[in-house]
Amino acid sequence: MKLHDYLEPELIIVDCKESGTADILKEMVQGLKKTNKISNEDLVFKKLLEREKLGSTSIGSHAAVPHTKLKKIKEPIISLGISKQGIQYHENDKEPVHFIILILSPENSPIIHLQILAAAAALIKKSKKLIKEILKVDTAAGLIEIVKKYETLDDQE
Repeated sequence: MKLHDYLEPELIIVDCKESGTADILKEMVQGLKKTNKISNEDLVFKKLLEREKLGSTSIGSHAAVPHTKLKKIKEPIISLGISKQGIQYHENDKEPVHFIILILSPENSPIIHLQILAAAAALIKKSKKLIKEILKVDTAAGLIEIVKKYETLDDQE
């Protein structure tokens, strides 16, 4: 499973304006609502915050993977956000988060949810250069190309 297969330019924010965890999640959820990917932004935001309370979805390497499962969606939805200034995503983080991979999965598809989480973690752990390249991007298409490049590195070896 590759993340780039689920990416759509309109679901990417290349310069998130917010600086706190809840604020950046809200910004990304509002983007999903504007593109009609979700109908109830309050519910999605609430579920993401509930997941954060269970344990931070910051996974190191300047990245976070907030995620939740929803009843009313049929296909996974992935939104990407870049915070050029970086945010203190969780109080225990030693480094600012610059790259957010927000994942919404159908509630009745737990295996797909886990596969997407694994793909996100694998992407983030591939290279320290990934974040440096991401921070230089100023278009959604450019970010999709970088994700695709790093996801297919193993395929070329």
